[in-house]
Amino acid sequence: MYQFQLNKRVFILVMLLSVFLISTSCATVFSGKMNTITVHEGNPEKAVVYLDGEYLGETPLKMRISKYKLQHGSMIEIRKKGYETARFQVTRRPHKLYVAADILTGFIPLIIDTATGNIYRPHTGDLSYELLPLSETYNK
Repeated sequence: MYQFQLNKRVFILVMLLSVFLISTSCATVFSGKMNTITVHEGNPEKAVVYLDGEYLGETPLKMRISKYKLQHGSMIEIRKKGYETARFQVTRRPHKLYVAADILTGFIPLIIDTATGNIYRPHTGDLSYELLPLSETYNK
């Protein structure tokens, strides 16, 4: 009987510790699977937005995109016929809140979030644009 209670206590302790370690990897648990791109209306209106060559829609645009599509180095392009293309390269930075929470709960969650890449969030900001008209000689 005493052996059973001891094994049960050890099992419960191991389970609680496991849940604690897994759930405190804040970015892995809470970051979700989507990121948002916002492109405000600029000049000219109704420009077309592409992510890595894939059509997303016309401006103004606010769209949730899979975090697997919106990666470091991804290219957001804003195009309109007769105008130069604006290009914005996506960078990924560690999310300050996730880093702080991971450090406060121990370094194991920080290692987990860094290894999985979930601690990094794409940084696109709210994009604004002004496309320049192509010169007449360039259009020919």
